[in-house]
Parts: sequence; C-alpha cells; structure tokens
Amino acid sequence: MSAHRCAVVTGSADGLGLGVTRRLLADGWCVVAADISDAVGELFPAGSHDGRVRAVVADIAAPDTADALVRTAMASYGRIDAVVNNAGVGGPSGDLDAVEMADVERTLEVNLLGPVRLCRAVIPFFKAQGSGRIANVGSLFADAPVVGGSAYIMSKAALRSLTHCLALELGPSGVTVNTVAPGYMMTKMHEEEVAAQASTAGVDPDEQLRRLRARVPLGRHGDGGDVAGAVAWLLSDDAGYVTGQTIGVNGGVQVS
Repeated sequence: MSAHRCAVVTGSADGLGLGVTRRLLADGWCVVAADISDAVGELFPAGSHDGRVRAVVADIAAPDTADALVRTAMASYGRIDAVVNNAGVGGPSGDLDAVEMADVERTLEVNLLGPVRLCRAVIPFFKAQGSGRIANVGSLFADAPVVGGSAYIMSKAALRSLTHCLALELGPSGVTVNTVAPGYMMTKMHEEEVAAQASTAGVDPDEQLRRLRARVPLGRHGDGGDVAGAVAWLLSDDAGYVTGQTIGVNGGVQVS
C-alpha cells in the first residue's frame, strides 16, 4: 500500500483540473488523473512523478467509468482518500426550447451524473476506512444565472445540492463533501464563451475580456492554480471540520 494519500481527479488534461492535479502531485499525493482527451497521457506519462500518477483516458459520462477509476486507484496505490469532480462541459448556448435536447442531456451526464456515479463508486471505500474527501467543482453561475445558459447552470446548481445532501449523509462516516465555485477563469471553455459574447456584442475578444475583468474586484481572471489552492486546502487535515460548504473562488465578483 502506498504511504501517500491518493486522489481521483477528473478533467485533468486542461484548465482547472490540470492545475488541481499538478498541485496535488506537488503536495505529495498520488493521483489518478482522468480526462476524455488522450493529452492526459502526454502530460502525465507512466513513471513520472516517481510513479505517483496514473493517467486514464475516459469519459466520465460513461456508466462504467466511475467504477473503473476507483479500481485503478485501489490497484495502483491500495487506497483512495479523495475525489475531485472537476470534469465539465459548457453546454449549449440558447433558450431551453431552442437548443438540442441531446446537448442538454450531455451536459447533465458530464456535469452532474458523472460526479454522482463517482461519488457512489467511492463511498463504500470511504465508509469502510472511516474517512474521505469529496470536492465538487461547481460554478459562480449556479447562484448568478444568465440568459441562454440553463443546461450548464442547472447542472452546477444540482451539483451544489448534491454536496449539501452528501455532507449530511456521510458526516457520520468521517467523510467531508464541499464545493469549490470558480468565477471567471481563463480556460478553453471560457475563451470560447468570450468569443461568442464578443461576436454578439460586436466587439473583439480582447475588449470582451477587458469588460469581464472590470467586474472583478481583484482585477483579473482566475486560473487553475487559484482553484487548486482551495481544493488542496479542502482535502487537507486543516479542513477536517469543514463540510457541506461552497467556497467561492471568484476574485470578489460574488461575496457572502
């Protein structure tokens, strides 16, 4: 059995998940790094980080992926201590009655049912050992809906509610469950959104980025490192009495 704690992180090949994976490896964790892109294998090749990382190409929306990721963690490191449900898609843009139902379903499969399945797969292990951490990556927009984003927003709002319910269910077993809710983050998904917004507004993408940054009290976009810091703390012993919470990582766009 590995002496290092082990985490499963989804969406590890880019953006926030890449930042989280790199941070946990730097902190000494073993990580099963999962992503639908085969780039995850190039970023984390076999044997790298003293063998403390296993790259898995997988679609978190597939029904058998969650069990396979937990089996990989147990087979590779003999333990599993945390899950970071980060993989997500932006979903279709438009009024609900105007977008394709298949795109709505895909958004819910990735952003909500994927995390549900992974939580279900790991809970028996957490209960058996009397400890565990679940960190769900939500969104500022679960509390700040915008026109045309219903599929994405409802998926993230439901994920936050999952956090609340599981925190109550799993608290007696010594398991904590929390949400990290990013704001404006410089990811490929956000860049695509900015390009679409700029086209609608009749401005270039740089101008649209400037307008968004003007809404942020800290004056900048966030990145994977900002989210990774919050996740790393939630998975640490220092956050052992924190559960059922949503931690905003948004530069002050939304305060509580």
